[in-house]
Amino acid sequence: MHAEDLYRRLQEHMDRGTAPFPTTESGVELRILKRLFTEEQARIALELSAIPEPIETIAKRLPALTHEELRLKLDSMAEYGLILAIPVEDRKRYAKLPFIVGIYERQLGRLTPELEREVRAYQAEAFGAAMYAQKTPQMRTVPVGQSVAVDRNVATYEDIRSYASRHPGPFAAMPCICRKGKELLEDACHQTQTRENCLTFGIAAKGMVDMGPARFITREEMIGLLDAADREGLVLQPENTESPLFVCCCCGCCCGVLTTVKKFPKPAQYFSTNYHAEADEATCEGCGTCLSRCQMDALAMDNGRSKVDRDRCIGCGLCVTTCPPGSLRLERCEKEKTPPKDTRALYLQLLRDRYGPVKMAAAMTGHMLGHKF
Repeated sequence: MHAEDLYRRLQEHMDRGTAPFPTTESGVELRILKRLFTEEQARIALELSAIPEPIETIAKRLPALTHEELRLKLDSMAEYGLILAIPVEDRKRYAKLPFIVGIYERQLGRLTPELEREVRAYQAEAFGAAMYAQKTPQMRTVPVGQSVAVDRNVATYEDIRSYASRHPGPFAAMPCICRKGKELLEDACHQTQTRENCLTFGIAAKGMVDMGPARFITREEMIGLLDAADREGLVLQPENTESPLFVCCCCGCCCGVLTTVKKFPKPAQYFSTNYHAEADEATCEGCGTCLSRCQMDALAMDNGRSKVDRDRCIGCGLCVTTCPPGSLRLERCEKEKTPPKDTRALYLQLLRDRYGPVKMAAAMTGHMLGHKF
């Protein structure tokens, strides 16, 4: 197979996963794949499913390799963040990864200015529009710790600080790849000096530490980093599940999600959130503190008073926690959203959204027979 055809097939294979990986006129998506995958790795990745499988199943599609040869190659690819490898009942299962959230975040130790430029170009040309048009987002927005009154009966899955307090661990922190990418392009973050803003829980924490870019932290350090996100004006974006494996602390100048979606006319519609901000014009002092805190350009001064643009507000609560007269508050959205239970449920929901119930049922049947999903 010609190299160009190989990488095109890999692009199409990735585009059939839980998240889109669309084509472009410029071909930047193929340049990204060539930087990440060798031709051998691309051929192996073509035989992986969106649902994790044992090596015995994958080996049937790659008869030229022994089980041990295949295991070594798959483990190497997982170590480089190109595929997923998870322990299930004392043995590993392997699957293809979405580009974001997935492969890109795992390139922290290998990110180069050239790759970062191409990723940013891809987001602007096609990836951003395709990614954020999904019915079910991979991430959601939760209010920072002190922005919702205690009498509002906030569901436990919306209180990420409380979630961290209850979680058995382990916990890990790693540098934010979005901020590292901007620094590689000589455009350092304007919002925070903190760099360990990518936080993980449980199996994800162990996996990222094993890969190298993350370090284990205590529960107290985890909660401290979440509190620092509020002080420094960072949006909390956990995985869109009731039991998230990660939470990102994001700014409007570096975050690939925020910088891409805030360019849309009505960015709020692309976020999974249960809140929006409201301003009390009667008590607003017009200090402008909220404007400097908002990462989505959702606040503006109108006749010397703060006004919220509901089409842009994502309910992060950053404007609420530092409003001197307390004129800003969070209100629940009319239609509340309950996230999927866990990562597996989220990925199955993403697949159902993309393919519908009939194709999903057919694909699941094929998967049970050993076919790729």
